[in-house]
Amino acid sequence: MLRASNGRRRPTYWAAGVVMALATATVACGGAAPEAEPVEEVAAPPVEDRSSVTPTVGFVSPADGATVSSPVSMEFIVSNLNISPVPAEVVTPRQGMGHHHLGIDTECLPVGEAIPRADPWVHFGDGSQVFETMLPPGPHTLTLQIGDDLHVTQDGLCTTISITVE
Repeated sequence: MLRASNGRRRPTYWAAGVVMALATATVACGGAAPEAEPVEEVAAPPVEDRSSVTPTVGFVSPADGATVSSPVSMEFIVSNLNISPVPAEVVTPRQGMGHHHLGIDTECLPVGEAIPRADPWVHFGDGSQVFETMLPPGPHTLTLQIGDDLHVTQDGLCTTISITVE
């Protein structure tokens, strides 16, 4: 940059001129840029049709039959279904979406029933898949059940394990 008489900077264009001169000389001397090699198109992987695949739900931890100490840490898993936070206002449940509900010392609810928003059920409407809680010593049943945006149970999306807390 050079300074004009008013003290402001003004751009210099000499570098652009040098680049243009070199590019012109290169082309004039037969040194044209090499041609790009053709790029082989890669086909996108096929989209897997999961319309006939049954979703499943389960515990990553604890394992069925495990002996654990309190607080009990749990991690949930689901396949072939999207776990999502429940929208603020729901009129119609979103297809293919759900969230976890944990029942402590209870069994699976019937399909199509609304999961109560009270003990022994813990709702995970924020979409979380981990939980830690204090449980008294002794045997316990943990039931993991998926509910839709209206907390209604879904066919085949419930599992129960037994643990013992030391």
